[in-house]
Amino acid sequence: MLIAQLTDLHIKKQGKIAYQKIDTLQCLKNAVAHINSLSPQPDWVIVTGDLGDFGTPEEYGVLVPELKKLKAPIKVVPGNHDHRDHLRVAFDGLASFDHSEFCHFSQIFEGYHLLGLDTSVLGKPYGQLAPESLLWLSEQLLAHTELPTLIFLHHPPMEVGIDHMDVQKLLNDEALWQVVKHHTQVTGLVAGHLHRSICATWHGLPVWVGPSHSHAVTLDLNPNAPSSFSLEPPAIQLFKLKSDSVTGHISYIISKDDVVGPFPFFDENNKLID
Repeated sequence: MLIAQLTDLHIKKQGKIAYQKIDTLQCLKNAVAHINSLSPQPDWVIVTGDLGDFGTPEEYGVLVPELKKLKAPIKVVPGNHDHRDHLRVAFDGLASFDHSEFCHFSQIFEGYHLLGLDTSVLGKPYGQLAPESLLWLSEQLLAHTELPTLIFLHHPPMEVGIDHMDVQKLLNDEALWQVVKHHTQVTGLVAGHLHRSICATWHGLPVWVGPSHSHAVTLDLNPNAPSSFSLEPPAIQLFKLKSDSVTGHISYIISKDDVVGPFPFFDENNKLID
């Protein structure tokens, strides 16, 4: 199975420029075109939060038509810039949810269990899982102990050394661990929120944080570094899932004219070209 991760779209109403500098709508269009050009095509596109910037119906009205252009089906979880009620209405018929209150999803596909968790707290930058969400997660994991499982959420459960983002992580990550630790079928977690590609471990489990296809949080590991963003090469993340492994790949969004190659390593006689 192949999964494409999109994250932190930050679409504004009427396609307004973000921070007076970033055309997030055009960045999304570029990302959608890039995903649609991939071969093989992803089986799923999973969007890990911050689809809008303020979570308004107007923002989702701009966003949804662009996501409908994707060839692959999509799954969505909200982030701290979203409003789950508005998101649920806007995505009716495009992405389904499996909880009456929170925007969680549970998808079984090709022998894998894909779980999406709604970590958003209305009006707050940090993430938290409500008791009802933890119970739902436990029930889902208990129901499919035989299936390798990948968990998608917006807020990463661990600190990464970028102070102004670390205070906005999933605050009750220990409560999440108290559920996950009983289920060895969980192969890892996929998060957003940090606007840059980060690989980490959390209680021994791999955590992949998706890169930005528009604007990246500046990599500044100095204590108390200011909150800022940088315009770095845009990218998405791909995951190749097998029964016994998960492999993450960064796929950069660049024009085909900017790519030189591919070139063979071996000649027609299967000898290494030297």
